Amino acid sequence: MIKLNNITKIFTLPDKKLTALDNVSLHVPKGQICGVIGASGAGKSTLIRCVNLLERPTHGAVLIDDVDLTQLSDTELVKTRRQIGMIFQHFNLLTSRTVFENVALPLELENKSKAEIQEKTTALLALVGLSDKHNVYPANLSGGQKQRVAIARALALNPKLIVADEPTSALDVSVRAQVLNLLADLKKELNLAMVFISHDIQTVRQVSDRIVVMYGGQILETGSTEDIFNHPTVDYTRKLLGVAPSLL
Repeated sequence: MIKLNNITKIFTLPDKKLTALDNVSLHVPKGQICGVIGASGAGKSTLIRCVNLLERPTHGAVLIDDVDLTQLSDTELVKTRRQIGMIFQHFNLLTSRTVFENVALPLELENKSKAEIQEKTTALLALVGLSDKHNVYPANLSGGQKQRVAIARALALNPKLIVADEPTSALDVSVRAQVLNLLADLKKELNLAMVFISHDIQTVRQVSDRIVVMYGGQILETGSTEDIFNHPTVDYTRKLLGVAPSLL
């Protein structure tokens, strides 16, 4: 699981200081998807970068299974980052590598044996429904298939946490639900903690167990998906819900 304790991130600009995150705390246990919703500039991207310490918080702690990443040495941090799988909006696949080779890449970088790479990669592609695409290149895949490859790659090192950054916003509506259903199934099957970042409250509602509403670098409110949609406590959330068609 992951805990963010009182995270503040301040950027120093030539003429001012910008507070991108202001005392943000978040807890995502195993087996739960936490959806983080907010408009552009809410602090979602900075939050992601603080989770894996690509941005080091100005104040606060980032804990994975009670290990504070901010206190680790550079070598220890590299190892701990392997426990965090990343899924991106635009897939970030290597066009010169096949589907199999893309998923196998993290295992190769860990110097796993050829037999282990073969076994693990084959199992992951079966898990995401791409057993027939081993030797296909990304250019010949649909958007939904590319994202499935990216999901399989994110799972290669058996992460404890998945961070999904707008993973369906580049997909057609027709395949978006398939990818969301896959993420929900994987959460249950692998008992993963997942942070799901989106500006689309409909998407967040479909996949998340809990929702965090961000604005101006702060968490305005958080609660179960049902509570947020049925009993929002702040006007900003009510406005978000007012423009979101019901999924029920």
